[in-house]
Amino acid sequence: MKIPDFTKLIKFDREFFEGLGKKSVIWHKTNIQMDGINARTGKPFVQYTPDYKRRKAQGKAVKQGEAQRSRKIDPPNLTLTGAMMDSFKFIKSSNKGYIYGITDAQQATKLVGNQTGHYGKNTNLRKKRIVSDKENPLPPKVKSKVTTAIAGRIAENFRDVFTKKGYVVNIIKM
Repeated sequence: MKIPDFTKLIKFDREFFEGLGKKSVIWHKTNIQMDGINARTGKPFVQYTPDYKRRKAQGKAVKQGEAQRSRKIDPPNLTLTGAMMDSFKFIKSSNKGYIYGITDAQQATKLVGNQTGHYGKNTNLRKKRIVSDKENPLPPKVKSKVTTAIAGRIAENFRDVFTKKGYVVNIIKM
């Protein structure tokens, strides 16, 4: 019996990671904008202050000359003008993975402020809204979806490796 090439089981191509990277951006933004979930804790973001809630709901939270896109206040969605979330996007992929995030320096500074609790001239370390960090680069829901996609690709690779050798393989998802 010839032994199959097991290295092919964990082989991924750039196209796979490009597709997964683009989906991850959508999932991550949904986690932030729709669910308002903290990536570190998996719990909802800290609520906006009563004054900011009122101004955002009324459409009066933006600086003069800016357009307000979101009036949603519960859960907090880190979207006022939409500029920061619009700049949060897929960057590149390779056969080893993918990168996404913010490349615009001004918008990256705003995101870092949300992560550290620095909002313009105001600082409130209890109001950190973590969207990603070194220990939790992906929120729990997103991590689960990425893991499922990778496991699915491994199952496809497993089927391909063994069926090409004449073995009969039936993949059972759990």
